Amino acid sequence: MSANLTKQHIWESFYELSAKLPFDKITVESIIARSGVSKATFYRHFRDKYDVLNYNSLAIAERLIGFKECRSWKDFLLLMFQEIEREIVYYRRAFKTSGQNAHSQFLFKYSFGIVRECYLTTYHKEELTPREYYMIAHYCHGCVDALEEWLKDPEGMSAEQMAELFYSVMPECLRDTWLTK
Repeated sequence: MSANLTKQHIWESFYELSAKLPFDKITVESIIARSGVSKATFYRHFRDKYDVLNYNSLAIAERLIGFKECRSWKDFLLLMFQEIEREIVYYRRAFKTSGQNAHSQFLFKYSFGIVRECYLTTYHKEELTPREYYMIAHYCHGCVDALEEWLKDPEGMSAEQMAELFYSVMPECLRDTWLTK
């Protein structure tokens, strides 16, 4: 089995466990038992159960960024919200994690990294100024917090409306930045 298939298999085993158990009751050992991989194989692909939890969000984002129909933040936000809406129960559970490895912390770090890279690339810069850093951090923190609130009550707005909202509150200097891979 290839490395990507093995990672996906481990995540699917975790996903099945998360449908039955709260996150704090899932252990690396239970993921290993469910997936049938060795402990060494698990740790070759993931650091811990939080890493497995975050894998799906990372895989979706990376896939969308490389998707040829996804050519802007507007496209990305729409596709991402549609993906999250399809797996809303999983993401609700994911946001119940806490601590420094919590899913919300992962999403902030990941989104900050992507927005930062887009900004630096677009404006041909090596580093962010403190003002740019805080502007991007503020936007990314706000997005993660708003996503968490929406997951609690998605009936208020559709995935399409949320994507449009996230795009409309994005600082103008970020809207036209995008990665071309």
